[in-house]
Parts: sequence; structure tokens; C-alpha cells
Amino acid sequence: MARYERVAEIYGLLSASSEPLSLESLCGSLNASSATVKRLVRFLREEMLVPVEFDREQRGYRIHRDARGARPVVGPSYDLDELSALMTAYDVLDQIPPGLFRKETLSLRQRLTQLVDRDNGQRGAARGRIRLLMPRRRQIDKQRFGALLSALEKERRLRIRYVSRTRDGETERVVSPQRLTFYRSNWYLAAWCHVGRDLRVFAVDRIAHADITPFPAHLLDGHVLEARLASGYGILEGEANAVAILKFNAAAARWVADEEWHPRQTLERLPDGGVLLQVPYRHSVELRMDLLRYGADVEVLGPPALRAEVAATLSAATSLYG
Repeated sequence: MARYERVAEIYGLLSASSEPLSLESLCGSLNASSATVKRLVRFLREEMLVPVEFDREQRGYRIHRDARGARPVVGPSYDLDELSALMTAYDVLDQIPPGLFRKETLSLRQRLTQLVDRDNGQRGAARGRIRLLMPRRRQIDKQRFGALLSALEKERRLRIRYVSRTRDGETERVVSPQRLTFYRSNWYLAAWCHVGRDLRVFAVDRIAHADITPFPAHLLDGHVLEARLASGYGILEGEANAVAILKFNAAAARWVADEEWHPRQTLERLPDGGVLLQVPYRHSVELRMDLLRYGADVEVLGPPALRAEVAATLSAATSLYG
């Protein structure tokens, strides 16, 4: 039985009893050793913040009740509204493909449902009025996705067949998974490629086949991984080696001023109501796509190469309309 299920079980026993429960009775009810019961009690106290105390006179464990006899709630001071909000959050998570998270969170969601329903017959009224929209979401195979998760958990290498959109071809690779990311409605796997001997980012929907191998994964240092994946712009790997200088007019600034394009961006408000945004990047592909959404509301001041790329793209688009 999973640890959280055991924690919920011992909490149920303690909260249902009006008298302290001895260590022996808890061991018998849980079919667990005294060491296990003590670990569960410590977890309730330290992680769930449930005020479990040991009554020395009656030699038993109980949940402390205040002067009014109120029963404490599970977790860090969760009230019923917060529990309802948690339930809604898990329902929203259920909508994220490919659905494996429904299985992984089933036990916890059931426990939360029991807590909410026991104290209040009506579940959060907000449920059903919250939607998670994922435009341009691509379909992925659940079995292959499960193989990626298993390889990450077990720290094993994967043998994959990858169909690249840019190169229009299929290659077979052995990779060591490093990080799985849900980004802009789709999943991406950052992995060390043993063929190219470098870090690569793979669109999960383009992985045509995945087999777990018995060989241990080659794992990069966390600082190295963060530098390669988080310093550039967007999902593509690579440390930032350039800074885009972007001038947005007053109309676009109403949105841009409240957005984070990059964790290390700088933003300066201009006298005319516009903003000057500086964004680190390495690969310009995704940045260029984001800039084109703003059309004439943004001007690329630098670097010259990025300015030329955006100008060429806009010129080609204009030519289509004569």
C-alpha cells in the first residue's frame, strides 16, 4: 500500500476515535510494525501538520482538539473551500494528455473527495466552470509516453525512433532522458543523445517508438542542465549567446509589460507609453514566431541578424498580398 494511503488510514483511525489509541492497537489495525506506525505519526505531524500528541497518562496517540472540540483538518490549515479548490485543481490536471496522470493521482483525488464530501455535501461550485484550453495540442501515444516516464523514474536509457519535422526523415537513437516538459500545449523530452553526444530536445509526438534499455542513463549535472535548457529562449536547448532588443509601441505594451518572455529579461517603460524589452536567446526560430504576432507593433532594434530575419519574413509575407 502506498505511503499516502497508510497516512490517510492512520489519520482516519485517530480522527474517528474519541479516546487515545495505543501503539499496539494502531499496529494491529494497520497490520504494521511499531516502527512503521511511528514513522506515519511523524509524517502526520511534520508533513501534514496534523497536531498528533501522545497522551502519557492513557499511553496512546490522539489528535489534539481545541476547547470547542473541533476536529483539525488535514494539511497546512486547509479549510473546506481550499479542499474544494484542490479538487478542482486535480480535475483540471486530469485534462492534460495523455491521461496517465489520472491514474497516478486517483488515490489522492479519492481521499480529497472523501474529505470534502464528508464535511460538505456540495463539492466546489467552481468545478465545471473552469476550463483548461490547449490550442494546437498534438496527439501522442500513451504507451510511448509511459515508457518515457518509466525511463525517467528508473534512470535508464531509451532506444527511440524519431521522425524529425525539419529534416523530414527518421533516425534511430539511444538517449538518456533528463527532463520531460509540458510546454505550449505539448510535451518535449530533453535527453542526452548518445549518437550526437550532446543534449537534444525531442517533441514527444514525433517519437515513433521507444524501448527502455537495461543500461543506466547518463545524467547531466543539474546546473549544466538548467543552463542548457533555461537560459535560451523557448523550448530549444542551448545557452543564450545573444540579447534581442525589442521596442513595442503603446498599444502592444499594455500586454507585453505584464508578460514574462524570459526569466532574465529586462523591461524599460518609454515616455511614449511603449516598452523596451531585452530578451536573451540562442535560437531565433521561436522568438521570431512570437514577434511576428505583433506585426507593426514591435520593432527589432538588435541584433542586426535578428532584425534582418524578421524583416525578410515580413517582406515575404507582404509579397503574398501583392
